Amino acid sequence: MKLKISIAAAALCAVALSAKADFPARMRLTDGSEKQGMIRWLPVQKAYNLAVKNAQGQVLEVEVKPDEIVTLQVAKPKNWDAVQNNPAALMAIASEYKMLQWDAEAGAVLARGLMRQNKAKAAVDACKKIEQANPAAAWDSAMAPEYWRALLETGATGQLPKLLEKGAQSQDLSVAAAACLVRGDLLEREDRVNDALKDGYLRCVFMFANQPAVQAEALYKAALAFDKVRKPTQAEKMRNMLLSKHASSPWAKKLR
Repeated sequence: MKLKISIAAAALCAVALSAKADFPARMRLTDGSEKQGMIRWLPVQKAYNLAVKNAQGQVLEVEVKPDEIVTLQVAKPKNWDAVQNNPAALMAIASEYKMLQWDAEAGAVLARGLMRQNKAKAAVDACKKIEQANPAAAWDSAMAPEYWRALLETGATGQLPKLLEKGAQSQDLSVAAAACLVRGDLLEREDRVNDALKDGYLRCVFMFANQPAVQAEALYKAALAFDKVRKPTQAEKMRNMLLSKHASSPWAKKLR
C-alpha cells in the first residue's frame, strides 16, 4: 500500500511539473556560451530545464544548474505593466516565476510600494515569501536592496550583515553598490560613523561612480557623516561633488 501511494504521489508530481508553464529565455553560461529557448525551473532537481531548437528544427532539452549561469534573462510577463500597483497580482507573478527573474522583480516593485506607504513589516514579509523559494533573491536580485532597506527600517537586522556581505560581491553592480550603501546606513545607525564612511558611503562614492543614483545618495550621507565626526573639509568636498556631479538629483535638492 505504501508503494502504491508513493507511485501515485510521484505521478501527481510529474503531472504538476509538466503542467508548469515554460517561458522564453536567454542565458549566458560560465563557459562563455549563450543559449536561448523555453525555460522552466525544476524544484526537485534544483536546476533549469531549457528546451532549445537546433539548426534542424529539433527541440533538445538540457538541464542547467544555477551555478553554471552568469546571466539569465526571462521574457517579461505579459501583464507586467498593468499590475504595478496590484500587490496580489505581483505576488501571483512571483509564484508563477519562481527562480525565473520576475519573482524578484515583482518582489522589488511590491516592497518599494509598501515602503512608500510606511509598511516596512509588510515589505519584509512579502520578500521573505519570495526568498523561501529563491534564496538568492535576498542578496543578488532586483528585490535585494528593497528587502535590505525594509529589514533596516523594521530593526530586523540579525541576518542583514551577512546578506550585505554577499550582495557586495554580486556581479550586478547596481546590487553591489546598494549593498555598500545600506551597509553604511546600518553602521551609522549603530553609531559606528567612521566605519559607515569607510565600509559604506565612501566605497559607493569612489568604487561605484557608474551608479549615479547610489553615488548621489552616498555623497549626501557621507557629508553628514563627516560633519558628525567633525571633519568639515571632507564634508564640504562631498557636498561639492554632489552638487557638481548630480545637480538634478533629489539628494542635491535636499542639500540645497
